[in-house]
Amino acid sequence: MVTMGEAGSSQARSLPVVWRPVTIHGVSRITHRRAGGAALLVLAMALLHACDHRGSRVVSPAGVVWDRITPPEATEADRPDWRGDSITFQVSAQGLDRVAVAREDGSGLEIEPELSAAGARSPRWVRGGLLAYSSDLAGSEDLWYREVATGRTRRLTAFPGMEWTPAPRPGSPGLVYVEGVDPDSGRLVLVPDTSAAPLGKIYLTPASLHAGEPDWSPAGDQICFSTREPNGTSQIWRLSLTDTVAIQLTVAPSSSPPGVPQLDRGPKWSPDGSRILMASNRGGLWGVWALSPSGEAQGLAVIAQDLPGSELRHPTWSADGKAILVSTNRSGDRALWKLSHLEY
Repeated sequence: MVTMGEAGSSQARSLPVVWRPVTIHGVSRITHRRAGGAALLVLAMALLHACDHRGSRVVSPAGVVWDRITPPEATEADRPDWRGDSITFQVSAQGLDRVAVAREDGSGLEIEPELSAAGARSPRWVRGGLLAYSSDLAGSEDLWYREVATGRTRRLTAFPGMEWTPAPRPGSPGLVYVEGVDPDSGRLVLVPDTSAAPLGKIYLTPASLHAGEPDWSPAGDQICFSTREPNGTSQIWRLSLTDTVAIQLTVAPSSSPPGVPQLDRGPKWSPDGSRILMASNRGGLWGVWALSPSGEAQGLAVIAQDLPGSELRHPTWSADGKAILVSTNRSGDRALWKLSHLEY
């Protein structure tokens, strides 16, 4: 039996976790059609600056269309979340992190105000009109709710330590978040019921796994997340709430270029549950990849790669899975771009 600690209690207990890395026999298999496309992309990326530029639109050699959707006033646009015809994301305003909302095409931008010098980070939709995010408004980094229409906020957690990057559980009042001093490298914690008083919490991963960026499967029974490895690489893992077995899905090659560790990060489950989206710098270029939930040996396909020198972060799906939103500095400043005309 798992005993859930009360809010602010040190009695929260961890579920048993088994680490089961995927063993790759030989070179990781990439879909052949996509492997050829990836090679063409690498050869052609240097030509992208002269390839069909129409304002803020770029057509990649693979046919994927990139459209910038955030205006310059949405400074350092990052960590997007897409629900229906609305998006939410993190921006910087006068050097402080803020939550922003807009329509899916970037219009109707609203940057949510905060009191004093408090920051607000990593927003996610709980449902239409309601956001979960983290903020240091009360001193420590805690999880908060915000009603978009009224601006009303409510503090959700007041645990010791710091809580980051909330991911609401589909079809449930629960959520998972990262506990620790680093929002992308800590312990995954499950709050089974956000309506309970006091709140309970269950540790899903040990601190030694350095987990971050959690996201739920559509059924709400599995979580994908990234980890930071001692060798500087970052990998994607998956954990089931049924057996709490943590399974490594991606594996860094043993012969990475010196000083360029492989980084797989920002996983997001597809709306139909068949794929996990991730950002990766494989091949020396940042890009968006589709990963099988069973591991890269069972399916790994490049969707699109960014320009040389650009850094792509935090891809997320549209509700129908036909478009992707990413944060990238390909235009010089960090902005949100929509990828459409996808083939994978």
